[in-house]
Amino acid sequence: MRKLIKKIFLVLCFCLCAGNAFSMVEIKSDKNTQFKELRITSFLNYPPFGEVVYDKNSIAEMNSIYNQFINNFAKEDYYHLIYIFNKSYKDLIIDVLRGEIDLILGIYYDTDIYKGIEYIYPSILNNPMTVVMMPNRINEVKNMDDLKKLKGGMDSREHIADYVKNAMKNYNVVYVDNSFDLYQKLFTGEIDYVFTSYYYGIVQTSRLGIRKQVSFSKQSLWDMPLFIGISKLSTYRKPLYNSLTKMLQNDKYRVDMEKNIVQTIQQIEKQNSGVVPPSFAKK
Repeated sequence: MRKLIKKIFLVLCFCLCAGNAFSMVEIKSDKNTQFKELRITSFLNYPPFGEVVYDKNSIAEMNSIYNQFINNFAKEDYYHLIYIFNKSYKDLIIDVLRGEIDLILGIYYDTDIYKGIEYIYPSILNNPMTVVMMPNRINEVKNMDDLKKLKGGMDSREHIADYVKNAMKNYNVVYVDNSFDLYQKLFTGEIDYVFTSYYYGIVQTSRLGIRKQVSFSKQSLWDMPLFIGISKLSTYRKPLYNSLTKMLQNDKYRVDMEKNIVQTIQQIEKQNSGVVPPSFAKK
């Protein structure tokens, strides 16, 4: 009888210990999956790389070509994304430098405005510069020197790398504050060509309804790799840097980004296919 009681006692002790151990594992797992707030920003008015858009309820949200990538990252590393875009672009960069924003999606290498922000390598996105001309004149340009003989224009809202900005000083370029006036100058012959980053140029000409009435040069003039920037004062600087570097080194994400930007551009062209061109473009 005593042996039976002893065995029952031992079984109960084992069950209690196993239950406590299971409870400890569960608590530990909950701590590991707690979401951390990650504050991020991007360009405010530079589609498709970054733009503030409004849904059907007039609620503003950040739309960036990096959205899919950064959402995958946040899901895997348990971050809750908070997009910050209620200030000017320059003020947002200052907030990144102060550590009030953790990440900025899309910055150019060796460009003064981003000085003090840490770059995360490698880049999986390129923003090439090109020229847009009237179809009957596109063949006039065989090389870069041919552009120096002509008059160009550029949208002053474009975000470009400093090395491209410095190179453009060798050309006769006027800056215009909006795409409507810029392309009106092209159609009326006031300028001979438009300097633009390829994807931004596609978006703007599509939205104006003149995408099929202009020609883009077949080769890019300058490559401008875009990087993800991290605040050196971010609470999560080290884990963010390590995790994002690992992801960016995975060729899968570069391929996904290339597919994403092509699909995004195709969608924008399709959405604007019925836009009526402005009067300056009508024959």
